[in-house]
Amino acid sequence: MKKISFLCISLLIFTACKNDSKTTTETLTAEKDTAEAKAIAVENKTASEKKEIPALKKCTEKQIEYETEQECIFSNAHIADVYKTTIQDQEIEKSELLLTELPKENITKEINQDGLISISYTVTPKKTDIEFSFEGGVTTLSLEQQNKDVKRLIIHSAD
Repeated sequence: MKKISFLCISLLIFTACKNDSKTTTETLTAEKDTAEAKAIAVENKTASEKKEIPALKKCTEKQIEYETEQECIFSNAHIADVYKTTIQDQEIEKSELLLTELPKENITKEINQDGLISISYTVTPKKTDIEFSFEGGVTTLSLEQQNKDVKRLIIHSAD
């Protein structure tokens, strides 16, 4: 069960890194004149326009045994903006359960639904760590302000 959940999380990470514009182009060429294709194109266009942070991010991924790590550097950004973008783009499983605003103090939010036990926020002036405690492992979202840039680190760890 742990291997299956780890595999699913890994696939989620790898598919999240795909370029959305390629998907839209492929859909439009396959179904050129259908109403569904036009609706998908409009949805994707509006979603890309809503992003607050420009595509000035550099990401790398590493996989070590039962851990997957994705590190992204967002140029000319603030922690709160990267946090909101991470929630909007659903770059982490269960991101819809995160607080809408980044908290200013350490808190733990008990969830106990769909395998998610709790979400813990550890806040310091230049860094925020958010830990998702799942029944099958832990996912950590770390946001660190580095001068004008923000380093976002997402670590998926299986038990």
